[in-house]
Amino acid sequence: MSNNQIFFPGLVIDNLDPVMLGRIRIEPLDKEFEIQKPQNEDKNNFDETKDKWTIKDPYVFLPLLPFYVNLVPEIGEYVHTIYYNKDNSNGNRFYIQGPFSSPMKTLYENYAGSQLFLSSGVRITETTSIKNENGVYRQNFSKGIFPEPGDNALLGRGSADVIIKKDKATGEDSVLVRAGKTNDFNKTLPEGNNKRSFLQISNFKQTITPKPFEGLTRLVENVLIVKKMVIWDISNLETSADLFTGSVGLYNVIPSIKTNTSNFKIDTIMDLSIGTDYSGPIEEVKFQGLPFQDVLNLINKFNSNVFNGFIDIKDYAVNSQEHVKPQDTFPYVVTPSKITYKTGNTFKFSANISNDINNKKNYKKISDGIKLNQGMKESGWFLVFENSSGKPLIGPQGTEKSSVVRPIEFTNDPITYSVLGGQRVYLLSQDSEGPKGKINLNETLYGIPQDKFIGADKTIFSQTYSMVRGDEMIKLLRKIFSFVTGHVHPIATMAPVPVAAGNGQTSQEIWSILAEAEKTILNENIRIN
Repeated sequence: MSNNQIFFPGLVIDNLDPVMLGRIRIEPLDKEFEIQKPQNEDKNNFDETKDKWTIKDPYVFLPLLPFYVNLVPEIGEYVHTIYYNKDNSNGNRFYIQGPFSSPMKTLYENYAGSQLFLSSGVRITETTSIKNENGVYRQNFSKGIFPEPGDNALLGRGSADVIIKKDKATGEDSVLVRAGKTNDFNKTLPEGNNKRSFLQISNFKQTITPKPFEGLTRLVENVLIVKKMVIWDISNLETSADLFTGSVGLYNVIPSIKTNTSNFKIDTIMDLSIGTDYSGPIEEVKFQGLPFQDVLNLINKFNSNVFNGFIDIKDYAVNSQEHVKPQDTFPYVVTPSKITYKTGNTFKFSANISNDINNKKNYKKISDGIKLNQGMKESGWFLVFENSSGKPLIGPQGTEKSSVVRPIEFTNDPITYSVLGGQRVYLLSQDSEGPKGKINLNETLYGIPQDKFIGADKTIFSQTYSMVRGDEMIKLLRKIFSFVTGHVHPIATMAPVPVAAGNGQTSQEIWSILAEAEKTILNENIRIN
């Protein structure tokens, strides 16, 4: 046993502590360390049938975290064990939860997967990261699900958590209590759920005051699905001979949210799979041992042909000019292949470091030279949105939209907000007894189950009332008052004329509002008792 050993690996074999103090029973994982093995005399005196969870149980460990932070691992998960005295494994024994290989594994992480980022996990395959190496989310729909650096959080095993966040840019302080933040933990990348249930308490450093409406013209991004890709590939980036082998080809893109003009980025190719996200090549020109400038000329000529809708390359037999019809081509993306992008952007510090240097140098040299025309600043990777009278529109494009907007004014006056949100919102008082009776909340101390809300009889839904939209109710009351104060009768014993004198308020309009009152005035999804 190493004298420097502090933590020891363990496997959870039981977590049902009868005294509910968060204790667990742990089987040592690394048999090399004697400190983890129960002493022989104790094991001989230990009877599994009657001594389990007692002071005689050599497998029981206490949580290192205080009782107020209850975090009990699942059976089969990895934990770190700690001892007061490494020379006496029967003394005070503690544990802390082991690491996870991904936030998506918090439902359950087996002991093998937990070791991914430990020295014992060198042979375990890494999972897809939620962010790229530059800290940008791979997909925008994953943003906001897990805590950001600098924020404090208490995370549940599933879709519920508590986030205490501080936005340094705006000065916002917020507490979020959420359930249902994502619908599925089985996907490669998590996807946020806009219909989550939440409580938000915020303090904003500035107050926003709306000003009068005014006209505004703004640019709105036109988001389209990318139809094709021109993929260039260099198979020998490591060469120092300035002679390159590879290809440039045209591929069809299979529509998806990750291949629209807003989401398609330079590293998106790493997340695409042939057959699933794109197909082809439908046209491809291969080259071998070609000098650098000839490689650029060929790739740029191929791209120019695609842009102009006609392929004309010496010694290349075109499969079909129909493949580059403008209506079926734009928008398209010019991108390095997956292997070329990875090779050119990865520095391995390998034994053959000259290859690594050449990979990066040649990738940059070729990438910098791949352009649709020499006046472009974009190179190597770019989105060609449209052919506008022979001129390329590069990158996502927008359309001017005129609208009426309401400007806002910021003042340096702090203001607090409290928001309770969900698809169904209930405000309940244990002491209130409405006409439908008093709501029974017995046996709901650990949470109200769904069948208490919606069921056969005496449910919370059936014993509560829709909330009133006050502004809509005021409109109706004003119309009723207008009709009452202005109404006239043909004769005293007859009903009033349906159009009030002076203000012109009609009884028909009031009847129409009342007919839609359950939808316009009441909100059945926000309820009180």
